[in-house]
Amino acid sequence: MSEVSPASPSGAGHARRHFLLDRGFQLKYALTMAGAGLVVAVAFGLWLHQAHAQATALLPQDADTRALIARSDRLLLAAFAGIALLLSGALGLLGIVITHRVAGPVFVMGHYLSIMAQGRFPRMRTLRRGDELKAFFRTFLEAVDAMKAREARHAAVLEAAVERMRAAEAHAPELAPAIEALAAAARERRAALAIDDPEPTPIAVPAPRQGAAGR
Repeated sequence: MSEVSPASPSGAGHARRHFLLDRGFQLKYALTMAGAGLVVAVAFGLWLHQAHAQATALLPQDADTRALIARSDRLLLAAFAGIALLLSGALGLLGIVITHRVAGPVFVMGHYLSIMAQGRFPRMRTLRRGDELKAFFRTFLEAVDAMKAREARHAAVLEAAVERMRAAEAHAPELAPAIEALAAAARERRAALAIDDPEPTPIAVPAPRQGAAGR
C-alpha cells in the first residue's frame, strides 16, 4: 500500500467542525429514522390512551374522580409527548452518526479522486476505527497503488524511448519535436509520482500503524 503521512492536528479539528459531510444524504436518513420513531411512538401512545380511557371508564363518575381523571390525562399526555420527542430526536441523532460512518469514507475517496483528476496522487490514509466501507476503501487504495505503478512503468518506457531517439537524433533531426513531446510526457508522469498532494485530507483520518502500511 502507498506510504502514508500522519494526519495533521488542523485536519482533525476541521473534521470535528464538519460532522455533516454529506448534508443531503445524512439529513435524509436521519429525518427518516426520526419520523419512523415518531410514528411508532404515536401508535403506542394511542394504544396506551385507549387502554387508559377504558380503565378510567370503570371508575365512579363523581366530581372528584372526574377531576383526578382529567389531571391524570394531562400528565399522561405530557409524558407521552416528551417520550415521543425524545425518541424521535434520539433516532435522528443515531441516523446522523450511522450515516456519518458511510459518508466519511465516500467523502475521503471523493477528495482523492479530485486530486487525481488534477494529475497528482493524494497522500493516502486509513479510515477511522468506526467507519464503514473498509473493504471497499482498501480496494480503492490498492487501485491507486496499481495506477502509480503503471505510471512508473509508462514513465520508464518513455524515458528509454527518449534516450534511444536522442542517440539517433544526429542522423534523423526530424525526430526532435517527437523527442521533446515524449520527454515532456515522461517528466509529467515523474512529477505526478514524485509529489504527493500537499493538501491534507479534510477529515480526521489517522495514518495506519507501520506494520499495516505494508499490507
